[in-house]
Amino acid sequence: MTPRNVQILTIAAVCSPLFALGDDYPGWELVWSDEFEGTTLNSANWTAQTGNGNAYGLPAGWGNNELQYYTSLSSNLEVSDGMLKITAREQSIGGASYTSARIRTVNKQEFVYGRFEARMKLPSTPGAWPAFWMLPTDSPYGGWARSGEIDIMESVNYADRMYGTLHYGDAWPANAHRGVSIDNGTDYSDDFHVFSVDWEPDSFTWAIDGVPYGTLTSDQWYSVSDSSNPRAPFDSQFHLLLNVAVGGNFPGNPNGDSVFPQTMEVDYVRVYQRVQEPFNEDPHAIPGLIEAEDFDHGTQGQSYNDCDAANNGGAYRESGVDIEASTESAFNIGWMCEGEWLEYTVDVAEAGEYEVDVRIASESTGGAFRIERDGEDLSGTVNFPATGGWQTWESATATIELEAGEQVLRFANMSTSQEYNFNSMTFTQLGGPNCNDADIAEPFGTLNFFDVSAFLTAFAGQDPAVDLDGNGVFNFFDVSAFLTEYAAGCP
Repeated sequence: MTPRNVQILTIAAVCSPLFALGDDYPGWELVWSDEFEGTTLNSANWTAQTGNGNAYGLPAGWGNNELQYYTSLSSNLEVSDGMLKITAREQSIGGASYTSARIRTVNKQEFVYGRFEARMKLPSTPGAWPAFWMLPTDSPYGGWARSGEIDIMESVNYADRMYGTLHYGDAWPANAHRGVSIDNGTDYSDDFHVFSVDWEPDSFTWAIDGVPYGTLTSDQWYSVSDSSNPRAPFDSQFHLLLNVAVGGNFPGNPNGDSVFPQTMEVDYVRVYQRVQEPFNEDPHAIPGLIEAEDFDHGTQGQSYNDCDAANNGGAYRESGVDIEASTESAFNIGWMCEGEWLEYTVDVAEAGEYEVDVRIASESTGGAFRIERDGEDLSGTVNFPATGGWQTWESATATIELEAGEQVLRFANMSTSQEYNFNSMTFTQLGGPNCNDADIAEPFGTLNFFDVSAFLTAFAGQDPAVDLDGNGVFNFFDVSAFLTEYAAGCP
């Protein structure tokens, strides 16, 4: 809903649905909705904007030479029969020849990333410009369009072509635009349709009735305010808007074929976000070993925070986290830089004090980390020196208190200019059950081939540590005791 010279990618082919209509969306959860029940607009969700734009710092015509004067009158803005109804009328108020309505969720319902959808029936006549869109609440990168705009659905004139658009780059008039559109012969004023966009950290995908018709990725947008951040400006909180404009730069003005009033009916607006889930379905057991690369499923800012959009190691799983092959175990997290973190859903067998053995490699700088839960610092900052190589693994340890049961732990990088690799965490309970006398080799907290090898080496060298029956003699009974402990496993 802004001045435009939009680059449009048109896709008229029918694609596979994002989901089966009427089903829950796997991997997503509903976080907010307005079903427009009752007889008044829900003030906890929406505020009506009124006037010609001057009250909001815009020139008359809302910056687009639009012809309407927005009101909150029931003739323009109504909730009835389970619907929101925004009606544009040929009616003189405030020096304008048309009236309509525009509502927004600013400072009430705001979001970063998610699936945003509305089920709507659209107006259709020359000069009509209905829209379902989003604006940044705090404009952290500067004025429009440095901080971005997300147009989920726009239609101009006859409702037979739908547009999805991003606005970004520099401030107007040096702003940039890029978009997608669909023209498949459907008249979207005949019936209700679900218009949606999936906003991910590095992509937007637009769909109608679950069928995607276009995608834009982070290499196709930018913000001059933070050119080093590929996600800018679409990584801050945005709010939702619904309106029907009349005339303006995009549709042109009504003509002799125009018919008013025109109503946009909205059945609902819903917002879904990705569900954060354990990587292998079940939480990681504590005591036990957690491989660094097995962080929770989720998106950037939800289950992890990474400095860039790409998996620079190119290994193991699709994610923005940098994962590479490791010499110590299958994979490790690489290139840990300032502000990065990863989250792991765990199930702690017993409340108590635990030692955390973190396997770290750093060629020349060393680094620092801490373990957190719900924003609480559990470990304090743990500093460690350089290990002499990116695959030269050493242990850095911390002691933390854990509650029993399922919870989410965060491994947070506390380094600034240093970078390092992170391979695994092993949790061993102190003063309570552990992996018994068979757990004699790193990584501690799990029993595997390394423990068997270490026992055999120590037994051959008559190391007192493996005199498990304590009689000072190294014989069959020590081997039997080790095998019994090994078979018992970890609690």
